[in-house]
Amino acid sequence: SSSSSSRGANRINRGGTTIPLPQLFQPLYSTKESNTNTIDINNDGTLISTTTNNNNNRVSISKPPIHWTVPNFKVGYQDPITGQWFDEDGPRNGPPQNYWRQSVDEREYNDDMSVVDAVLSSFDIESKVQHLEHRCSVRRPSLSRKMLGVWAPIMLGGDCMAYNDRPSDDGRMIEIPFLVEIRRSQGRRFGPKNHYGIFDLKLQSGEDLAVVTTNTNTGEGDDDDGSSMMISAKIKADEKNEPMDLGKVMGREEGGADADTAHPRLQFGGITYLSDYAMVQRRPDGAIDFFLRVDRNYLGATKEDKARYHLV
Repeated sequence: SSSSSSRGANRINRGGTTIPLPQLFQPLYSTKESNTNTIDINNDGTLISTTTNNNNNRVSISKPPIHWTVPNFKVGYQDPITGQWFDEDGPRNGPPQNYWRQSVDEREYNDDMSVVDAVLSSFDIESKVQHLEHRCSVRRPSLSRKMLGVWAPIMLGGDCMAYNDRPSDDGRMIEIPFLVEIRRSQGRRFGPKNHYGIFDLKLQSGEDLAVVTTNTNTGEGDDDDGSSMMISAKIKADEKNEPMDLGKVMGREEGGADADTAHPRLQFGGITYLSDYAMVQRRPDGAIDFFLRVDRNYLGATKEDKARYHLV
């Protein structure tokens, strides 16, 4: 089946053939032909398993949808030629309530997605990443709730991990070799409800975390020869945010791929930018890791979450 949606000025469209996911998740993954993985996700957003089809498997993801800070309001946009304002119900008299907040949400989203396009096109990456880093408002990113979730490594150590070689639009899928999940070892925890919803609780320094990769090409063998490179690491949340090497993973294997792209090293820490949609890490040598959000936990607790975790 195919899925597409649009909302407001962004006209966010998602396409491709989708795999079955729990009802609370709109499709962020898709299967394209026979060489792409099937991903299973728990109702709490954590990964269950991957199912491989052959020896050249990829995970296909789409850009995450925009997170509107003020829930349940109608997104408005203005016709640049006529000046007429519209929302989902049609023409309206002037901009909608909270339009200033909508504009901020759109600008922040577009800034993050511009880095995705820069990485995929290998153009102007450093300056666009620096733009994000300079406006990062997260005081202690290594303890932020936004760090938790499922991430797609678009770039590791300055090397592009995506198979795509041109910028993606809102409907095109991005293919990568594996996903990274960062989760609380003791299970998901939520903070108190606020005006915008219920979200994951902020981490405490010393709290137990698990970092797990889903690797489509793992097998029996040694890490040195690249035949078994799946990571499942237990770490501690640390406000110092120091880089930690977790080992090698199976990366992008294709004609001409060098060791850095075929067998990249995964780092945790050194976070210089964090948002609902993206995470940037810097290696000790300054090289960039760029991760794109895959799960939907950043949108807040769903009705299913509230029932499961007894949230008021």
